[in-house]
Amino acid sequence: MVIKQVTPYLYFNGTCEEALAFYSEALDGSVRESQTYGDAGVDASEDPNRIIHAQLEVNGHLFMFSDIPNDDDSLHKNHNIYIVLEFETEEQINEVYNIFKEGGQVQMELGQTFWGQTYAKVIDQFGIGWDLTYTHQ
Repeated sequence: MVIKQVTPYLYFNGTCEEALAFYSEALDGSVRESQTYGDAGVDASEDPNRIIHAQLEVNGHLFMFSDIPNDDDSLHKNHNIYIVLEFETEEQINEVYNIFKEGGQVQMELGQTFWGQTYAKVIDQFGIGWDLTYTHQ
């Protein structure tokens, strides 16, 4: 079996549009598409302005986004998946770490690890878990 690509799909509870703007700026990405439940003609949501599907491209990598149709507090109860971002420079990891920790929860401070990387673990303001890493050359 060969996997061509792995694409993270991030779900939000009514904050998808805000999150899309946040990640687009924080990761210097561009929104490729964005469609609301109302635009799609899907009446599953109490709020037709919630995002049913959006795509963010970051340096050739694709992230997909969606709001769940209706409020559901169980969405962010468990953090059993983290998205790993590996950076090309120490400046980049510092910049993204500082953005993601604002309003979020730092689980491991940014610092040098015993395995030779600069590393941090953060849950951002939207409840998404991130492992940030930079390998020293």
